[in-house]
Amino acid sequence: MSTTTTIPGELFLLLTDEAGRQATSFRRQALAAAAIAELLLRERIALSERRNPDVEIVDPSPTGEPALDRSLAALAEVRRPRLQSVISHRRMDLTEVLGEELATAGAVSRTQGWFTTRWPTEDPSIENALRARLVGSLRDSSRASLQDGIILELLRSLRIAHRILKSDLDGMRRREVDQAIKALAVDHPAAQALRRAMDSMTAAMAGATGGAAGGGS
Repeated sequence: MSTTTTIPGELFLLLTDEAGRQATSFRRQALAAAAIAELLLRERIALSERRNPDVEIVDPSPTGEPALDRSLAALAEVRRPRLQSVISHRRMDLTEVLGEELATAGAVSRTQGWFTTRWPTEDPSIENALRARLVGSLRDSSRASLQDGIILELLRSLRIAHRILKSDLDGMRRREVDQAIKALAVDHPAAQALRRAMDSMTAAMAGATGGAAGGGS
């Protein structure tokens, strides 16, 4: 499977602007949550029924996806991994590995600065197709895949769904976008567990940043 079709890969494209800078200061946590979702879908990990679920590795074999394999290795090293703490753990920083994979795929390029690395857009058609698919899911929920639902829920949980997709929404307001995401009938343990974890994390980040949970550049 190409990285551009995985949940973390697609979310990386959405959370990185054309100049290659992060579109939210919480990109790292969002990418980690996306990787957890992908591992759940591939049945490599399982979540407990707790409010902040324990994360258990059930199949540690390589997936063939560098970002997912990096995540599995990180989970094995985290003591008593709970979903919320895992998402924020420094070992779950997938920015570099995803950037390199997407650069290899031709979606972005790498620009090394003095203190930061940027990933400017190389082939806009890849992200444009992704955006069209997600907006189509918002306008017609019957078209939404499980992957669409998880990506949109991650954006909603970070309070940036409208801002990230605004140029493609043809006038849909923020409240309408959030309501459309909530209405998506994505019935899967991964989506439900990640919704709870991302909501909790967003609340914590909002308190720490004075309510600017979707900020950053």
